[in-house]
Amino acid sequence: MASTSNTSAQVLINKGKRGAAAYIHAECSNLTNSNISSSGSPTYLNELLDILLIPSKAIDDWETIDWCKWLMAGGRTPDEFTNTVRIYDNATTCGLVWTPNFVAYRCRTCGISPCMSLCTECFKKGNHHRHDFNMFLSQAGGACDCGDTSVMKETGFCDKHGPKAAVNKVAAPSDLMCVAEAIMPRIILRLIQYLRDNCKVKAPDDYRLAIQDADAYLTMLLDLNNMGALMRHVITSALTNPQKYRNLMDAAAASSSSGQSEYDNYCHNSNEIYQDAVKSLPNPEPPDEYKECASLQEHLKHSTFLEELVFWTVAYEFPQKLVCLLLNMLPDPDYKEALTRAFVLHYSRISMMLERSQDPDTLSNRVVHISVQLFSNEKLALRMVDQLKLLHVMVISLKYMMSKILIQNTLHDPDKNFHYVVDCGRQVMKEHCYWPLVSDLNNVLSHKPVAVRFMSDDSLLEMWFDFLSMFQGMNVNQREMNEHVEFEPNTYYAAFSAELEASAYPMWALVSHLRGPENLVLSRRVLTVCLTALQDWLDAINYTHPNVSDSLQVSFHLPLHRYFAVFMCQAVQQQGAVLHDLLPPTDMLHLIMMHPLRVQVASYEIHNKLWVRNGVQIRGQAMTYIQCNFCNSMVDADVYLLQICAIKLQPEVFLKTVIDKFHVREWMSLNVYHPPQNEYLEGEHDTPMLESCLTFLATLVSVRTNLGLSDPELSCLEMVTLLCIGDKTHSQLMELMPERCGTTANREFETVLAEVAQYRAPSLEASGNMQQGMYGPKARVWDELFDPLHVLLRAVHRTDFQVSMDRFTEYVKQTGQLKSGATPWPPFRHPAPVSSDYDDPRLVLRSRVFHAMILVVLYKSVNGHNVSEHIMALAIYLLEMAVMTAEVPEKSANPVCRYSGGGASRVIKDMDLAGWYEGDSLSANLRTIIPRITLVQEPESNSSDSEFEWEIHDSVTDLSTSLMLHDERHEVLALPPLDITEDNEEAAPPMDQYPLQALPSTGGEYSMIPEDGIVALASRTNSDDDLVPTSPRALSQSTDEIMTVAVALSEPGLTSDDGAIGGQAALPPTPLRPAVMPGNDIVSTPMMYSGLTIRGVTSTEIVPSTLNPHNHFKRKEPQSGSSQPQTVKVGESIISLLLRLHSQLSGVPDSYNPEQLNQTTDNEAGSSSSSSARIHPRESRIGDGPFFISQLLNKIGNLDPVCKENITETRNRLWPRMHEDEQCEKENREREERRRRAKERQEKVLADFLDQQKKFMETNMETDEAGVSNMDCSEQEEPTKLASKKEYDCVICNQTTASSEDKPMGLVVLVQATSVISHERQQPERLVLPTSDEDPPISKSNTRSAHFEQRISEMNRDFDTPSWLLSVNIGWEGGVHVQTCGHHLHLDCLKSYLESLRSQHRQQNLAVDRGEYFCPLCRQLANSVLPLSPQLGECAAVVRSRHASPMAILTELNSFLKEIQRNPISSNLAVAMGKAMEDMTSSTYLRYNQRNATPSHQSLFLFVTSVARTNFEIELVQRGGSLCTASAVSVPLTPKRDCIVALLHVLAMHARVLTNWPVWQTWQQLSGLLPEPAAPLALTLIENEVPLLLRDPTALLIQFVLLLPLHLDQTYFSSVVKVVYNLLYYQVIIQISYNLSHVDRSTLLRRGRACQGAPTTLEEALYSVVSYFSNTELYQRGSTLMHSARFNIQLLEPQVQKLCLPFLRVAALLRYHLYEQPLPVVRTPQTEFVRLVYYLELVTEGMDWECFNSAVALNWQDSDASMAVPRLWLDQFNAFVNRSVDSARSLITTQHIYWQVPKLLNLPREYEKIFTYYHERQCRQCHSVPQETSICLLCGTIVCLKQNCCKQQNVCEAVKHSVDCGGGTGIYLVVTSTYVIVIRGKRACLWGSLYLDEFDEEDRDLKRGKPLYLSQDRYQLLEQQWIAHRFDHTKKTWVWHRDAL
Repeated sequence: MASTSNTSAQVLINKGKRGAAAYIHAECSNLTNSNISSSGSPTYLNELLDILLIPSKAIDDWETIDWCKWLMAGGRTPDEFTNTVRIYDNATTCGLVWTPNFVAYRCRTCGISPCMSLCTECFKKGNHHRHDFNMFLSQAGGACDCGDTSVMKETGFCDKHGPKAAVNKVAAPSDLMCVAEAIMPRIILRLIQYLRDNCKVKAPDDYRLAIQDADAYLTMLLDLNNMGALMRHVITSALTNPQKYRNLMDAAAASSSSGQSEYDNYCHNSNEIYQDAVKSLPNPEPPDEYKECASLQEHLKHSTFLEELVFWTVAYEFPQKLVCLLLNMLPDPDYKEALTRAFVLHYSRISMMLERSQDPDTLSNRVVHISVQLFSNEKLALRMVDQLKLLHVMVISLKYMMSKILIQNTLHDPDKNFHYVVDCGRQVMKEHCYWPLVSDLNNVLSHKPVAVRFMSDDSLLEMWFDFLSMFQGMNVNQREMNEHVEFEPNTYYAAFSAELEASAYPMWALVSHLRGPENLVLSRRVLTVCLTALQDWLDAINYTHPNVSDSLQVSFHLPLHRYFAVFMCQAVQQQGAVLHDLLPPTDMLHLIMMHPLRVQVASYEIHNKLWVRNGVQIRGQAMTYIQCNFCNSMVDADVYLLQICAIKLQPEVFLKTVIDKFHVREWMSLNVYHPPQNEYLEGEHDTPMLESCLTFLATLVSVRTNLGLSDPELSCLEMVTLLCIGDKTHSQLMELMPERCGTTANREFETVLAEVAQYRAPSLEASGNMQQGMYGPKARVWDELFDPLHVLLRAVHRTDFQVSMDRFTEYVKQTGQLKSGATPWPPFRHPAPVSSDYDDPRLVLRSRVFHAMILVVLYKSVNGHNVSEHIMALAIYLLEMAVMTAEVPEKSANPVCRYSGGGASRVIKDMDLAGWYEGDSLSANLRTIIPRITLVQEPESNSSDSEFEWEIHDSVTDLSTSLMLHDERHEVLALPPLDITEDNEEAAPPMDQYPLQALPSTGGEYSMIPEDGIVALASRTNSDDDLVPTSPRALSQSTDEIMTVAVALSEPGLTSDDGAIGGQAALPPTPLRPAVMPGNDIVSTPMMYSGLTIRGVTSTEIVPSTLNPHNHFKRKEPQSGSSQPQTVKVGESIISLLLRLHSQLSGVPDSYNPEQLNQTTDNEAGSSSSSSARIHPRESRIGDGPFFISQLLNKIGNLDPVCKENITETRNRLWPRMHEDEQCEKENREREERRRRAKERQEKVLADFLDQQKKFMETNMETDEAGVSNMDCSEQEEPTKLASKKEYDCVICNQTTASSEDKPMGLVVLVQATSVISHERQQPERLVLPTSDEDPPISKSNTRSAHFEQRISEMNRDFDTPSWLLSVNIGWEGGVHVQTCGHHLHLDCLKSYLESLRSQHRQQNLAVDRGEYFCPLCRQLANSVLPLSPQLGECAAVVRSRHASPMAILTELNSFLKEIQRNPISSNLAVAMGKAMEDMTSSTYLRYNQRNATPSHQSLFLFVTSVARTNFEIELVQRGGSLCTASAVSVPLTPKRDCIVALLHVLAMHARVLTNWPVWQTWQQLSGLLPEPAAPLALTLIENEVPLLLRDPTALLIQFVLLLPLHLDQTYFSSVVKVVYNLLYYQVIIQISYNLSHVDRSTLLRRGRACQGAPTTLEEALYSVVSYFSNTELYQRGSTLMHSARFNIQLLEPQVQKLCLPFLRVAALLRYHLYEQPLPVVRTPQTEFVRLVYYLELVTEGMDWECFNSAVALNWQDSDASMAVPRLWLDQFNAFVNRSVDSARSLITTQHIYWQVPKLLNLPREYEKIFTYYHERQCRQCHSVPQETSICLLCGTIVCLKQNCCKQQNVCEAVKHSVDCGGGTGIYLVVTSTYVIVIRGKRACLWGSLYLDEFDEEDRDLKRGKPLYLSQDRYQLLEQQWIAHRFDHTKKTWVWHRDAL
């Protein structure tokens, strides 16, 4: 039977592929054929396939694959079959699959799923105009969703896809696919067998090789799929049909090895391999109740080819080709569900693969490549959840992955902590191996039905919170107290990423569906499970009481707390839940509060440098905690939870906890000698932590992020915060706006942006720096919206807050809202209203603890305890919030509250803040005077430091002129006296009125001593042992006599805290303020105490107006044996302290005026003297300290009448005499204010004048050339003046000297190669960069360099080399350009300077060995120096014209040329000139400086003259191509200072040395001088010498100028120009005559006549030339059709002038530079010729415009010469015509061309056109697609940037092309990044981007993918820098490219 089968198959094979295929097709088509095998295929086909698809044959055998294609074609060719199948393609979706780095599009306007993406073709054909779309480079791969209605809207479909695309499609013939249907299962079987055979290997590299070997086979399957829906359905049917799988697999599995064929044995072995492979791919152990779930079963069972193929895809770690094969068939809907089912069946095993993969990143991308296509469909995802428990599979997989890396938690006591957390140092965490699972979970949770299923399943929620518990408290940080940590851990980023991706993302996905009361039950369920998990966690870590110490450790990761906060917030705000119903019991709530509070405290500790020994990583954690991607999920959730705790817990309990956790309880002590120390704080950290504590409280009570702000309001607040920190681009604002992970972009963004921001268009700086479009805050933002507390909450860097305050201060001062010298306080805002669902968190301030806390802060502020103004501002703000939310007090008769009932027996303990006041009534507590504080007993110290005694015996004659002593290390402060009595509490003693306390008079009591060591003493008069003797006080109404004197103690160890936040000052340190006392006046201080050593004395202080002739100070010894506790006298209420602080900050006694706030009329909002604000509809928040204190006192006064009365009474007690003269004082203040303003105005005028004077001096110095004397040459000056030498300033030694032969001066220059001129073309329009195949390619044959290449080639062929070398210029390509900054130096100084540079070894951007240096003055790059000839700057020409005849002048010039000094005098100057010439030679490239010739005198002479020509041509280009006056708006491209004359001197010396041929002979032929000895005028033409009519006139002019003395009289120069112009004119006439038609020439000859002398009209000149050549071979005869119109000579004149202009321009520039003659003003191009011929003195007489023509500029010495000389030239040229007519015609017709200025290529407006066309364009050299495709903007060539493929001689292509195309300058547009790279010589830089988005922003590397448009300003700047050769001077970061670009 086998032989029969083989015979049958062999017969088919012998038929050939087409014959066999036709036979098989007929067999399959015959439905009545009974010979059908059990496998469902025709017998003969099976027999043939047994041979073709035998497993022993290589799977990629080309013959086998080709047989398969032919068989399926059924008698057609495979190509014909493919085209036929595609005709019947009725696919409604695209489904194009791409791999990573593929360019795709995403349209958010059309997308339903956030994962939606489109291929380029579908996007282009769809309508997405004005949609929110972006182009992106795919990271993980993807597939096109066009046509899929479940992913995107139909409006975005292209015309090929969508439900409507299948309408009217013709059905395919029934037999078209019959063979394919029969053969497909066998083809798939062969692939399965191959995968089984190669699975034994374990190394991933072996897996990759196995897939590579099957590449051709997989490609065949992909090609079949690409035929369209018909073939795709055939493949998917075979893959998903269980029957076909069983038919082919069951028989193989059942066969045994005995008595079976070889194939049966193979099948048996293959099945065993398969079974082993299935067992080797384990899955996580599921809970018992889910073990029966198909997707979680231990043993996999496959029922289709697809399921087994998915299995092998997983086992082989998702090879790219297999992934693409599986995804390419997704457009088939039945297949999509089957693939999803198969994928879910293997999902739990995929997590195991991720965990152990060696390349988890690549594997993750490929897993997501599949899953994102499957789970984005809501209905399909829901079916998988219901049928295969997809959610359970995902959570179990995640939980299992993390369970493998658990370690014991170390929070609190590790011995009692039984909680386990993930180890953040393991690969799973560091490599984000969990990312694909989390990504898929987020994807399915984005579907609301799936999310509802998730939250409805209690067991699922319990598993999920068990998973989250593994992150709870992970990555614990232990504070280092002794030494810096040796190795900083790098695990924190893994921890934060895990919480964000695995916890926060799913949280926001779930919360997004919880809107409306109908889903409240879901929120309750989640919160219930969350609370249970929290309770379990607290039990596991053994945290049972809030007092457990945790001050030395912190974990930032509390996902359980944040889930509880976020879901509770959503339930209350969006679902109508009652807050009380969701909260746990109070004791548990207190426990829950502690860890978020600890995180907050730790953040402040880190910023205050308490954790500095833990290294940089701990700061990174604190910054990440509030970073924009994390803040909504972390810090905002924590703050919200703490706000809830503040609302629901007792305020006293909450505040005590906060004070304790912030370690500020000890700061609240008033014990000045032995203050209690906190074990967790070092000395300098106590005040910053107090500031942090107040900041936290202020944030807690004012933030409304989750307590009532709407989304637009929140967006506005966040954007204002970003803008206040600094101006931002649009994309920066988008990126930095806080996001709720996974949610869509903020829809209010543009609206809010328009409301609060103003746009600043980009600007281009003179240095070349380019700005982007920026947004800054509008004025009303600073006035109304800037919230410093929210800035602090969002400031990742603490300097951001200081920057925002600096910007605010600048705005306030610019708008005149604050007086000069005043510092505004932060404008803390009144918080927004709280939602009705919550109590106001400010209620926490209704506590006696808070009131006592504020009193201590104010007390220490007043008494000079180095309390920063920022702390004061925070305290005032918090007290203001307390007043605004205070309960309306009951009426009280006593305005001053005192402790009653207990009397003296009541003890107020230090630091026992809860016991300072009897109740929580704010009104009462504000008025309550705290008499004294009992200090906590501490062991007595035996130190003698506290025992001190001093005396001052010297008398002071008049204390009314005494002063307060000022040590420059300390503030000068005063202390007020003690109370009159100790026991009598009824009377209010005057001593309580003093702002600063004094030392006690009894041993048991101490008053407050300032921490800065300044002590002021005061006491009573009725004590025998007073500290201060009595003295009468004339002005006091009190019976007590007071005296206050400040004495500076020497305590150098004391430092002042300035209120820094993280090292940055929030406000300036408190300035030195005078003590404000009753009876004090501000007086001058003419003397000081003689008995003290004082380093600094203030000139004005506030001192008492009392007299005291005796001063005796002695400290009283403490009472021995006293056991009573020590006390501190306070005697202050909050109101009295506020009044004192206001007075102290103002520097004015009794400065608070309650009426003044409403009386102000000036423009200041708040100032230190007026304390007033402009009247606004809303209360102003702009002002200084007194302003805000005034506002607070006003609010207190409005709180109830008793408070108002108390304020008045307190003022009367503190400053009793002030109110008697209040009106007088007010008038005095106003008078002083007016004087101050007048003085300020005067100072401002003076400052403006000085500023203008400074600018004038700077401008004058810029315009005045360095050291250039402005000597004017006139004929009236003395002869000695004429020989004066020019002097120069050396920028190194600063000496001013003249240049000499022995000690030459030099000009700093930069010499570089240039090819700018080579890119000139004849057409004025820019060449267009091709962006489609229809665009014409860029021609390189029509450039100026190409033209001269051809011309030189022809001249080299027809003439002797020495002759043609002297007839042209080179340098168009790779020429030498020289530019200068205009500064001079001695060459000796430069030598020393370069030697110092070489020794520094730090010049990274300088090639010092090649002579590079920065100009010592202006820092511009230079690489050479031009020696300055002593002849430069001489006012008189050595050779003056004596008004001789033209012939005499020509003869003298001839003599000069004969007498060329070829051997210069050897000197330092000559050596330096030789060195400069070497620099110019070495700056260009070898291929350019020795063009077409071996080195010779003539070739070197050509190089020298060409250097001059190149520089003149470039100057012309920089002037716009002509000498027309530039418009005012155009940017001048010419350098500010030129070096042409110095360059000509150097070139002239070398030109004379090189000249060894008779130059005068050329001069004689040009000018018509008789040769010597006398001979006939017609000189015989030397054989093969270039005729004069073919020589370049400009080249001849430059040659003569260099060879003649440069200091000749101007008349000689004019004569040279005239002679050369004569030659030029005849060259142009011959060229034009040749271009005339035969008819025109005939017409000219008929009507013309010969002139007797020099031609005076164009017609005469043309007639003479045409008549001469009419009988020669020059003109082509025959055609009479070339010109049929009437011949018009007037039309030819503009052509002649146009062709003469290039020469005239160079000649004019020579005259301008050599003789400093101003260029003529040329207003229009039409007048340029006329202006120049007059300027050059070619025409000197005026004439009518009608008479003027180019012929009148001809100048001859006599009439004979006017006939003979042109005849000589014509004879020479005619001889060449007779010898080589074709060459003569070619050379004469293109001799003069009007070249347009060079331009860069014209780029399309939309960058998308460039990207689409070029990003996959092949390089023309290596024919591969470059990784970084780069386009040369000079010629359009594509180069491979940084690739080795096109390397030549170890030089990469971009560098080589920059030499070939730009002479060392390359400008490339890198297509994939939008950036322009500039190559300059050996350096390169990133220049910037030419394309910006609609917000004028760059999009480097297309990361945002927004549409980009060409910036004309930037493009113009790039072109200008190229033309002006300024690339080296731009402020770019240049790097050495080392030929590697």
